Amino acid sequence: MYKKELDSLLSRPNKPHAYLLYGASDFYINFYGDKIARLLSLELDGAQVQNFYFEECDIGYIEGLLSQKSLFGDKTLLRLKLDKKLDKKSCDLLLNALANNQENALIIEFFASHTRTTTQYTQDSRAFATNFKSTKLSVAEVRFFEPTLSESIQILSQRCLELKIAVQTQDLRYILELQNNNLAIAFKELEKLCIGATSQETKHISSQEVQFLCEGTATFSIEELNCAIMQKKNLTKIVRAIYEEGIEEVVLIREIGRFFYQLFLFFCYIKTVGTPNTMEILGFNPPKHIVERHSSFCIRLKESDYAEIFDLLNQWHVDCISGKSPHPLTTLIKIQAMVS
Repeated sequence: MYKKELDSLLSRPNKPHAYLLYGASDFYINFYGDKIARLLSLELDGAQVQNFYFEECDIGYIEGLLSQKSLFGDKTLLRLKLDKKLDKKSCDLLLNALANNQENALIIEFFASHTRTTTQYTQDSRAFATNFKSTKLSVAEVRFFEPTLSESIQILSQRCLELKIAVQTQDLRYILELQNNNLAIAFKELEKLCIGATSQETKHISSQEVQFLCEGTATFSIEELNCAIMQKKNLTKIVRAIYEEGIEEVVLIREIGRFFYQLFLFFCYIKTVGTPNTMEILGFNPPKHIVERHSSFCIRLKESDYAEIFDLLNQWHVDCISGKSPHPLTTLIKIQAMVS
């Protein structure tokens, strides 16, 4: 079956207790693995969820867990994450154990291995789905495709409801675009918008807040780098981690430039007016800890330092797009040396 049929199946009582999830979208496999586990746990009166990952999946041991009946009425929900298909014998072993003890449940999430091509994974998935059949109990095997834009927006909107935040559809599209339509990253980004939210009221998020908190890929790592510059900490490990995440150098330069531009705005306001008013400085109110941090950081640089920093970043950008970029630490250490 496909996603639409699975959604319909999960909306009904008496759901199957055996699932095989696979396909082109790792996000959907994880997302529906979580969803099915939550629903079955409720249906099975709080069944204990046990997770097994890839190489640690011992089929004999898992078959034993599915077979055993608790003296105290406890129920078990097993969730397996695999990147190798199970053969017919292994599938029969697990499904027969579950058929004989249908108070337990099994969810298998089958992901593509980096050692297999797309074509090989597709063939493996077909074989796995063929093997994952039983005449003794109801089984659901589900193939997922990459989510469409409308599906992605729908999932992000639902996540906003769960987090008690209100975000406009156009801003959800913006977050997706920033993350190159990677729904998994965009889904995680929404958690940044929860800062300051309460469990009682829905927090309305403005477009300016979305841009401030979500702009750029892996901004948590870059934010850590920006803070390390201002706190005169070692930068080597952070820079290495950023590049290992696959962040492009032009994105890194843009994010650092945006950070120092915001500090400069705070610096100018404090010097001319006094106590910072973020509505006048930025046009919206960011979380309190960011205001306090910017207010503290901005005065650790002189006006001439800001001018030099923007010149350094501009030259770094020019060198980057012309293929002559120096090691990033060269520029970052120069900037850090200006911090008092």
